[in-house]
Amino acid sequence: MSKSYLWSAIFALAIIGWFGSGYIAPATGDGDAAVAEQKQKAENKANELAKLFLVGVREIRAVERVNIFPVRGITEASRKVEVRARTNGIVENQSFDDGDRVKAGDLLCLLDTGAREAQIAKAKAQLASAQRDLSATVKLANSNFAAKAKVASDKAAMELAQAELSQIELDMKWTRIQSPIDGVLHGKPAQSGSYLQAGSICATLHVMDPLIVAAQVPERLLPNVTEGMLAGAKLVTGETVEGKITSIAMSSDRETRTFRVELEISNNGEKLREGITTELYINLPAVTAHKLPASALTLDDEGRLGVRIVVDGNKVKFAPLEIVSQEADGIWVTGLAETAMLIVEGQDFVVDGQTVEVSTSSLGAS
Repeated sequence: MSKSYLWSAIFALAIIGWFGSGYIAPATGDGDAAVAEQKQKAENKANELAKLFLVGVREIRAVERVNIFPVRGITEASRKVEVRARTNGIVENQSFDDGDRVKAGDLLCLLDTGAREAQIAKAKAQLASAQRDLSATVKLANSNFAAKAKVASDKAAMELAQAELSQIELDMKWTRIQSPIDGVLHGKPAQSGSYLQAGSICATLHVMDPLIVAAQVPERLLPNVTEGMLAGAKLVTGETVEGKITSIAMSSDRETRTFRVELEISNNGEKLREGITTELYINLPAVTAHKLPASALTLDDEGRLGVRIVVDGNKVKFAPLEIVSQEADGIWVTGLAETAMLIVEGQDFVVDGQTVEVSTSSLGAS
């Protein structure tokens, strides 16, 4: 090999070595700074991942509470009486109208007497004739001029005439349809000129004192309701009343599975009206419960209603709850320990078992 080829080969190898030195030799200068920057970024990222999520908590304590359960109801008359005609006739006069108060014995509807007066006169004449026949037969029988069978026959004829007269007089009395009770006329009575048959309604009366609060009680609350127990109610018009449970239905409404319960209340002066929306309050057994803001409620992955609390080691735990009652400023629940650290801020952004940072700046007892 000539010297020129040898030197050319050596020169080429030198150039290749110079280009490859950047991949083989360790970095210095600016390369060291880049590696340090990458390392710092990795450390910052690790610190961010290790930083705990901040939640706001409040300490809540259980208290014994007499639970009052409201049930929607309505005021009703304690009695409803349909006054019906006992004979046929045309209404000649009605003395009262819808909403009027009536007393027992007041005339509600007056029916025409028709031919009843003539029938009474005829029946009286037949009775007088039968009485004369019986008297004459008795005298003859005492003188042995008439048989005892004739006496019995005339006596039966007289009693029949007496019964017919009594029936017609009673029918005449029934043309005056009177109120059997004190009450308030509900709806328009039969109007003048109307024809009433026996059994037709002349008027409907409602007894307004006492008044009834009728409510449909859920079946789960029924064991807490007994006849004779005291209870209260609040009318939508603002009045509050108290009374006794007088009736509990023996069977439920098939659609709602609720039972009709009646609370009897005093209505002196009949100031309270029928048909007013009312809440009947049922006293349930005392329970130990917590009061907490409704905003603290959340759902777990299974759809259960509850809250998230902080337990040992600042670990998050979901606690299912049962709502006892609701008020304007919070809800009463059961299902927690006597004292609990309730998460009131950030509860929807943490999961069970997660370690969190706790803020007690708004710590308070409820």
